Amino acid sequence: MTTTKTTEKKAAVKADNAVINTTKIAEGAREYVQRTAASAKERSDNAYEGVSKFNNGLEKTLSRAVVGYVGILGEVAEAAHANVNHALATVEKVAQAKSLSEAAQIQVDFVRENTTANYDRARAAFDATRDVVTEGYNSIREGASDMMPSTKKAA
Repeated sequence: MTTTKTTEKKAAVKADNAVINTTKIAEGAREYVQRTAASAKERSDNAYEGVSKFNNGLEKTLSRAVVGYVGILGEVAEAAHANVNHALATVEKVAQAKSLSEAAQIQVDFVRENTTANYDRARAAFDATRDVVTEGYNSIREGASDMMPSTKKAA
């Protein structure tokens, strides 16, 4: 009978040890899952923050591009209006010319002035376009680099 009790005690101790070991494994697994979930949440929050910053930057960039585009269209309309007025003024001058050489000189002056003015306008429009495109490109590039969580060191 003592052997049976000893065997039963040994079996009970083994069962208790198995429960303790299982509990330790479960606690370790639980801790691992909690750490993984916390890390995933942190990465998700960082990704959301990056995307939000990128979106805000993109919105500002696109707004600036639209304003720049509208400004260029306004400059084109202004240039067309100025060209028409300059041409009409030249027509009036040619009509008042007393000789063919005077009319020819008025026409030469018109072409020179018109060419210079249009060159200056085209240059200004090109510079404005370049500035808007460069600003937009830089803003998008910076926003994209800020958005990437891989550039940040892990905690």
